[in-house]
Amino acid sequence: MLWLSIALTGVSSAAQGTESFRLMQWSQAAPEPRFDLIDGDHRRRSAADFRGRVTVVFFGFTHCPDVCPGELFKLAQVVKRLGVTAAKVRVLFITLDPERDTPELLKSYVASFDPRFIGLTGSAADINAATAGFSVQFAKVPQGRDYTVDHSTGTYVLDKTGRLRLVGTMQTSIDDWVHDLRLLADARP
Repeated sequence: MLWLSIALTGVSSAAQGTESFRLMQWSQAAPEPRFDLIDGDHRRRSAADFRGRVTVVFFGFTHCPDVCPGELFKLAQVVKRLGVTAAKVRVLFITLDPERDTPELLKSYVASFDPRFIGLTGSAADINAATAGFSVQFAKVPQGRDYTVDHSTGTYVLDKTGRLRLVGTMQTSIDDWVHDLRLLADARP
């Protein structure tokens, strides 16, 4: 069973400016999430590497049978619909299964959805530190001789300054994603 426990304390219903966001807004008082992980080319990547672009972050694992590929497929559709604005958006997939999800496997996996997507992994400690910054919940669950990973399914959006601003759910429509990512991508930092 997947958890949908997203910490959204202090969520505001209205966005600043003339147009409102459709996704849930993250508390402005929350600390900026940080991570130090490895991409598919074995380069260290941190949240700071993606400043200047809107960054969409989804946590999952490559052996996931339904939720992870479904959400990545939806995000690929969103990026396609963004058109030229897609150049201002980066999608990151951070594994919750670093034992099996090697940098090479992640690179191939995310490229099957969109070649611009970036897969990130690291040590168990690195993954735990990354999940803490986004309030992601996950657990390794035995399944016979194998295992699966139960996890919360929020998709997080950082603005161009690296501040966590929005959270989408599995029910968030492609139209709502496109609307909000355009607002953030076109906003001044």
